[in-house]
Amino acid sequence: MFNTFEFKNGDVLENVVVDYGVMGTPKYDKEGYITNAVIFCHGFRGNYASIHEFNKLTESGHSLSREDYFFISITSLGFPDSCSPSSTNLKYKFPKYSIEDAVNFKRNFIFDKFKIKKIKGIFGYSFGGYEALAWSILYPDDMEFIIHFLSGFKTSGFKYIYTKFANSLIESNPDYYSDVYEESLSTMLILLSKLQYLISSHDSFEEMSKEEINFLMDGMADDWLFYDVYDIKYRSDMIIDLDLEDDLHKIKTNLLIISIKNIIYYDPKFDAIPLHDVVEDSKLILCDNDYTENPFDFIQDIDSDVQKFLDSI
Repeated sequence: MFNTFEFKNGDVLENVVVDYGVMGTPKYDKEGYITNAVIFCHGFRGNYASIHEFNKLTESGHSLSREDYFFISITSLGFPDSCSPSSTNLKYKFPKYSIEDAVNFKRNFIFDKFKIKKIKGIFGYSFGGYEALAWSILYPDDMEFIIHFLSGFKTSGFKYIYTKFANSLIESNPDYYSDVYEESLSTMLILLSKLQYLISSHDSFEEMSKEEINFLMDGMADDWLFYDVYDIKYRSDMIIDLDLEDDLHKIKTNLLIISIKNIIYYDPKFDAIPLHDVVEDSKLILCDNDYTENPFDFIQDIDSDVQKFLDSI
């Protein structure tokens, strides 16, 4: 918890909650500082526990083994359980936050809570990939490596249209500025959950029947009823303004970019490949998406490549 947290725009919140977890084996230098900390940054619908989706990399004998690394996973600013519109009950009055605020939220906590001089690495997935890149731009001496998995560096084109439409749906609801969480807001979340399927792989859905697609969409709708529309809206506001393109040349750390072909939202043509072209000496892994829309099915396929990257540092 922070006594106070100041946003880039000058707003200040008090008694700020930070939700986090750790796993792995810390290693120390002679002065007692942790030398093998890896920060995990989760996706748009995740939290600190999402790190377990990458168990095939962190199990014993694998590239990011818990025996070799000490993982610190923090639920991001604006997400429930950490400081967010829903957890503070500020709703639409919550301070607008930027990617810099999201980075500072985690960075300040880590260096205050743990005895660390330098972070070993940052693993950013999806939304967390934005945080990892921004961190390496804002504080280039903080870490030795970045793993940027299925993410981007700016909101433009399809990503902008999708995010703009999602925000427009929320803003069109007359109950958004109500002090009571109306039922119509939950209905809005169900609509947004169905919109999520526009950003997945075309090939995987073309092979499904309408019944199978309906089953998946209904299941997603049930999950989204546990989310909060204000958290989603503020998250989308941050994403729609995000553009790191002009600062990518500032990235000096070792960078591994992992992407998946035929994922519409993070199309390698517009995200991974341009990032690789700009960041000198970065490494790129492109996975084929022949059989599933679930990116975690590819984890075991990239383990050896991740190990080669880490060995090269």
